[in-house]
Amino acid sequence: MAESDVFIDSAQDDSASVPLRALLQDDQDARAALCTELEQLADALPALPTPARVRRLCNQIDIVTSIHFRRADAILAEAAAGFDVPPASGALEQLAEMHAMDTMHGEDLISVLWDSVARGTVARPGEFGYMLRCFFDGCRRAVALENMVLTLIEREALHQG
Repeated sequence: MAESDVFIDSAQDDSASVPLRALLQDDQDARAALCTELEQLADALPALPTPARVRRLCNQIDIVTSIHFRRADAILAEAAAGFDVPPASGALEQLAEMHAMDTMHGEDLISVLWDSVARGTVARPGEFGYMLRCFFDGCRRAVALENMVLTLIEREALHQG
């Protein structure tokens, strides 16, 4: 087990056998792949993805916004418990706000994607491209902040350990 896994080595959900650091990394990798795909979609506008691809993208957005964000917040809060790291506390609050904003963007994206499938075209490609960029840029910023918070907590754990 790596030193960084020492203080976050069990999960509180259905993945109890997976170290939380690894679970967070898996979620971040999935978000990164989704962001890359959404960026490609934005670059290809006004072309519309197939309904099957829209279904998959919408499911992935839903998983990110309903599971990954909450799990990241919970993992980082658990990791921070017992450590006095003021910058991490403020960053955790900021991260929760970022996740809430990205969740709203994700819900909007799902609506526009399904509306576009129903219409057979993207009604306002420029606006939709902006929405896509807001979501994937926000997700990427959140991953960077999650990693910064985790690094702060790990440093404090090493100093106290």
